Amino acid sequence: MKIHYTLDDSAARIPLSILSVDALWDRAAELKGAPGVKLVELTTQHLLNTGSSLTDELSNYLETGAPSDSDPYALRYCFTNRRQLEDLLRDLRETRPGLVALHQVAELFPLTFTEDLHLMLALTAVGCPAFGYVRTFKDSDNEEYNGLVVNLAQARPHLEDTLGQYSLDLLISVIRHGFFNHEAFLLAYAKYTYVTGRTPDKPADRLKDALMSRGIAWHLSYRHHAAFYNHFLQLGEQRLAECVTHFNTALAAARRKNPIDEPLEDAQQAHQRELYLDLAGYHVARTVAVAKGDDGLREAIVNGPDFFIEMYNTLGSPAIKLGKRG
Repeated sequence: MKIHYTLDDSAARIPLSILSVDALWDRAAELKGAPGVKLVELTTQHLLNTGSSLTDELSNYLETGAPSDSDPYALRYCFTNRRQLEDLLRDLRETRPGLVALHQVAELFPLTFTEDLHLMLALTAVGCPAFGYVRTFKDSDNEEYNGLVVNLAQARPHLEDTLGQYSLDLLISVIRHGFFNHEAFLLAYAKYTYVTGRTPDKPADRLKDALMSRGIAWHLSYRHHAAFYNHFLQLGEQRLAECVTHFNTALAAARRKNPIDEPLEDAQQAHQRELYLDLAGYHVARTVAVAKGDDGLREAIVNGPDFFIEMYNTLGSPAIKLGKRG
């Protein structure tokens, strides 16, 4: 697989550098034409159901000294924290190209798979209040790209809320491995299964496929700081056994031809179910990788989820109960 990417910081660099209305209009063409800005605008407009452009919102802010009532691009937070965000952007720019390690994703797929995957990696200081998000879009030549956006304005709050600490080194690792590699692998794997005709359709097959794809994605996120994440996630034997048991129960239910109707899950229950799946998948992928390295993961990707689970069952515990396939 060939992963082509562009790393664009225009949605952070340009807004942070504009201090007046005159400066805005001097750079309006650059702002409107920047790929990263376009990606952030498209995503913000879609997610927040607004027609406002970043240029219009910046113009209003610079003329009035305050953001619009809706403030879809979170300009208030951006400019209140301008100095810190400028310093952070400068620090991250000094790490390039070390901020991207997508070769680690490409190397997990067989050499015979030569499809191209195009990614736009964008750093922003404005837009939707989320640390990272993914959006698929097409350029003027109708070429499909997948946009991966990191919002630097959310970086420190995100790490402190989710991991209980913040440092530049940790942020770089989270961006490089926890977001870019994680999401790129899921996109690459989806393309691989589509091109090879292995997209699962049955519920049990989809569940096993998710165990493998999400598990490997989390392994890519965590493997460079495994001890830290194992401690943070409290992945002791009891916790792992609980996750695998939950997966086995879900897999058995998915195999039933006429499953018993169950009450609809609320958001908390759905989140818990996904967490169990992710932790079980991570444990399986980590076990395979520790024993067989990337070669083992690549072999599993080529041969499919049943092979992945069977390989794990020969290496670790608790066992995933494959039962009857399908």
